[in-house]
Amino acid sequence: MLGGAASSGLLIPDAAAQVARRPDDESEHTTPLLVVPSDEAARYLAHSSHSSHSSHSSHSSHRSHYSGGGGGGGGGGGGYEPAPSPAPAPPPPKPATVSFLAYPGGRIFVDNQLVGHDTTGTLTLKPGSHDIRVENRFVGVETRTVAVAEGQTGVIEIDW
Repeated sequence: MLGGAASSGLLIPDAAAQVARRPDDESEHTTPLLVVPSDEAARYLAHSSHSSHSSHSSHSSHRSHYSGGGGGGGGGGGGYEPAPSPAPAPPPPKPATVSFLAYPGGRIFVDNQLVGHDTTGTLTLKPGSHDIRVENRFVGVETRTVAVAEGQTGVIEIDW
């Protein structure tokens, strides 16, 4: 039986090993070729601060000193289960691509920004409500709220 300490400071009490030697070497001072653990029941690994087996069993956090599988007695079972990954965010709403045509014509504002005269080029708008204002110096001002749908395309006529 051997007892020893790993470089990490862990003790391996009562470890048993078989040592293989060269068949042609009969001296006792040779370096072993192979160290094989015995078939005995597995032993526990303990911090060097534990002085005996009995003190280890009374240590409240003894489960943290074990290495390897098993984990009998308590919850958890020694395995690690990663947290489930969050569901991917839904894709953003597809914008509307529309243009406006005013009759009679005038300066066209969408959400208080001038976007054209009499007609607009193709505009990319978020789905939802938008304030449209048409200003004609001869006829006056027309204000409307227009709702555009997700992915909507085409021409929106403002006839006032």
